[in-house]
Amino acid sequence: MFARTSGSVPGFHTVARRLLVPLSFGLLILLSLPSVGRGQAPEETKVTPSKERSFRIPFTTLPNERRLREVQLLVSTDRGLRWTVTATASPEQGYFPQFTAPQDGFFWFAVRTVDTQGKSYPATDDALRPGLRVLVDTVAPTIALEALPPQNGSVGVKWDARDENLEPNSLRVEYQVPGTNQWTPIRADLVAAGQVYWTPMTNAPLEVRATIADGVGNLGKATVMVGAAGPVNPNNPNPVAQPQPNPGGPPVRFVNSKRISLNYKIDDVGPSGVSTVELWYTQDGRGWQKYGEDQRHQPPFVIDVHGEGVYGFTLLVRSGVGLGERAPQPGDAPQVWVEVDLTKPLVRPISVEVGQGPATGTLTVNWTASDKNFGPQPITLSYAENIEGPWTAITPAPVENNGRYLWRMPPGVPYQFHVKVEAADKAGNIGAAQTTSLVKVDLAKPKSIIMDVAPAGAK
Repeated sequence: MFARTSGSVPGFHTVARRLLVPLSFGLLILLSLPSVGRGQAPEETKVTPSKERSFRIPFTTLPNERRLREVQLLVSTDRGLRWTVTATASPEQGYFPQFTAPQDGFFWFAVRTVDTQGKSYPATDDALRPGLRVLVDTVAPTIALEALPPQNGSVGVKWDARDENLEPNSLRVEYQVPGTNQWTPIRADLVAAGQVYWTPMTNAPLEVRATIADGVGNLGKATVMVGAAGPVNPNNPNPVAQPQPNPGGPPVRFVNSKRISLNYKIDDVGPSGVSTVELWYTQDGRGWQKYGEDQRHQPPFVIDVHGEGVYGFTLLVRSGVGLGERAPQPGDAPQVWVEVDLTKPLVRPISVEVGQGPATGTLTVNWTASDKNFGPQPITLSYAENIEGPWTAITPAPVENNGRYLWRMPPGVPYQFHVKVEAADKAGNIGAAQTTSLVKVDLAKPKSIIMDVAPAGAK
């Protein structure tokens, strides 16, 4: 009767893009169309990106509409499965109170009106349809940039960019001679992870930078120095855009899940007991936000984060009379840093070399593996007669990621088998590559010698 979402307003998205500023989308929500009933297809509403977590949503009502008593703004964080009233306003107010997203992610908004008789339109949550879809993304992509060994006078770099909303087409790779302030673009494949070689018209060291954006416009950036004589520092890929914990602070824990379980204990409880446990988080070590409360004050505290990144967490306990430590302030170190890493290491196709002559009985395995969170010994090698397994370890323990391993094969190894290289990062993600054809280690060529000749006799 009264409710209409903004998705059908002519020129709506043009207005949205023009007025998208911090603390205000300037998005129009008209309240005039009938609601969509159960089973009907909802109108498709484009996603509006936001780098900000706080914004205000204005609305307007039909002129001379006197039957409305209240306008409600509902939000869904699970794409319309469940709706929650997040704000209310009077019809003449013209805007809802400021909405603050508790974390990054998709937020769907719908409106419900209440008339002077107390009737709601739509009457049920099933009939609600989003008039505004917002993607809140405040974290820039991470991009690791690494210099490659020179090849025939050419220099090269490789990169590995990561973000849930990454836009590979936005990749830009450039170089300059330090001190010139003139960047020259490098023609590179627009992919999240790749490499490029080029021949600069100078023998001077070069500064290379790579930038890439996500769908919201957050920009990730990395730089590295290369030179004609080779990479300046090949073991420092220079990841940027993710906040890094301060040296000497709490250690970083690594997990490969967006759902995190924080175990804790409570000490020094007084006679009034504990009223609540608050969780605060930061992603840059400066700004803090309250995630929520655990009224049960029983561990663990289970939380869901938006995606990959570094998160700092601090738990605050309130007594039964409301006393407790102050909320964390800008610059305060968290109790724990957690890096969420959902990306498997990249292991490129491997090659093997079967030893001959003096090197008979050896097998050299070559590989290339990359990841921003490798430990000191992330590589495991194994072999199997069938590609489905079972696999037998080649080394008694994981080895360094140096790209090459010489295996002196013990007795009993099959004469042909497959080889697999697995790379595990600190979060427990595992990437792997294996030979597609059997490796034949029996290189002996049988030959015969006639020892004697004798009559065979008649048949």
